[in-house]
Amino acid sequence: MGKWHMFVGGEGKQRFCCEKRGDCGKFAHAMPQTFDVLIHGGTVYDGTAAPGVRADVGIRGERIAAVGQLGQAEAGRVIDASHRAVSPGFVDVHSHDDVACMLTPMDFKLMQGVTTNVVGNCGAGTAPYNPEGRDMIMGAVLGDMPELTWETFGEWLEVLAGSGHGTNVACLVPHGAVRFATFGLNSRAPTDAELDQMMEHINDGMAAGAVGLSTGLIYPPGAFARTDEIIACAQIAAKHGGIYVSHIRNEDTNLMAAVEEAITIGEQAGLPVQISHHKAGGPRVWGKVHDTIALMNERRAAGQDITFDVYPYTAASTVLSAIAAAAEGLDFDLVMIASAPGLEQIEGKTLTEAAQILGVPKEQAPQRVLRECPGATAIFFIMDEGDIRTVVSQPECMIGSDGLPTPGGKPHPRLYGTFPRVIQRYVREEGLLSLEEAVRKMTSLPADRFQLADRGRLVEGAFADVVVFDPQTIEDIATYQQPRQYPKGIDYVLVNGVVAAENGKQTVTDAGRLLRRGVA
Repeated sequence: MGKWHMFVGGEGKQRFCCEKRGDCGKFAHAMPQTFDVLIHGGTVYDGTAAPGVRADVGIRGERIAAVGQLGQAEAGRVIDASHRAVSPGFVDVHSHDDVACMLTPMDFKLMQGVTTNVVGNCGAGTAPYNPEGRDMIMGAVLGDMPELTWETFGEWLEVLAGSGHGTNVACLVPHGAVRFATFGLNSRAPTDAELDQMMEHINDGMAAGAVGLSTGLIYPPGAFARTDEIIACAQIAAKHGGIYVSHIRNEDTNLMAAVEEAITIGEQAGLPVQISHHKAGGPRVWGKVHDTIALMNERRAAGQDITFDVYPYTAASTVLSAIAAAAEGLDFDLVMIASAPGLEQIEGKTLTEAAQILGVPKEQAPQRVLRECPGATAIFFIMDEGDIRTVVSQPECMIGSDGLPTPGGKPHPRLYGTFPRVIQRYVREEGLLSLEEAVRKMTSLPADRFQLADRGRLVEGAFADVVVFDPQTIEDIATYQQPRQYPKGIDYVLVNGVVAAENGKQTVTDAGRLLRRGVA
């Protein structure tokens, strides 16, 4: 076999020809296949955990038309993927980009290879919408909202469907937003009529194409919900074939009980369970993930469907108010202010440093910050690297960034670097995962779990969400002090067949679309 040469053929299209088969200028071979985009010469990791194979990927329109030896093909554009890995686009199963997908180009996700975001996590979301709860629902987690033109979840999905996005978007129905839209921040159980109304909201969302129901059981109003309320709500998602996704009630000393509650909800409601950002949050419980994983494996062996996700960092991040009540037990040197509009001087500082800057006793720092900036977010250095390795190595584990897309401040670096970090750290540096297994965790596994039809695999007929990267140089360079940095080593990102990012720059901002459960 000779070397393949690229040349410009008829109508200016790029072609490939073998030097041992004839004169490239005459191109006397059989009529070649024609593609819009041809990714040539890379090692294809198809998303199934199969070993990488040297192959070309031909794309027509928004779908993959062929995978194989396509050297004689002609294409409107040829991407040279020599010495590169070619994989399906990454799926972020745990994002908070509900608002960002409408107001930003989603560069922080696209540039790390993410082509699909699952939003509506932790029970927080933009619909159903209660005008009195604008700040509660959006707040620091989701960011400022544009003018709202919807009330119901189904109406919100129609808004998303009618506009382009930097990435594809799949949506969970957020229990917290449902509860608030029904009866506000009341800490009591819902009345029968109120529970019926909540279930109507969930039915509306699931019928419109939501992938499941989410809860955030440390955040109000979800924290006020009893298990029986959640089971009733989850039964509606189950009727539509959705899943139950939970930020569980406790990730510290009551971790095991919280995992058991999530499993019970899935069992009694009759639907699969996904435990969000699984962790042991604090030195007192480091190592407990061995017990939680053993429990999940036991229930899985008995027939229950349970999976989980993780982000590859030893620091968590959420609103500062979530921990203010427990401030007495906090090590203030391990809490960093990430975003505090109006108090920008303390962003990137620990609570100890913030107290000094604000001139207050250290123990008063959280309340002082929240008094002036109720939506402040923080980063908490509370996890053990050994636990992360344990969780990420499990076959049932997916990857989620859990990033907070705040417009200012110093967000957790996971917002920009989660997916490259998995490959850099756990594949290349530590050898904990093979590259093909890491790709599976970020592509076909989540696509199947969240019923994203024709996504997550590089096979003929699938949507052409594709990442071309260098496994030897891919690197998360975002830091806690300088988080807004795109990773290195990603050459091209395609969304629905469109080259949306190349060579470190976003080139298209609207190639993504709304993905409805099970619908291609």
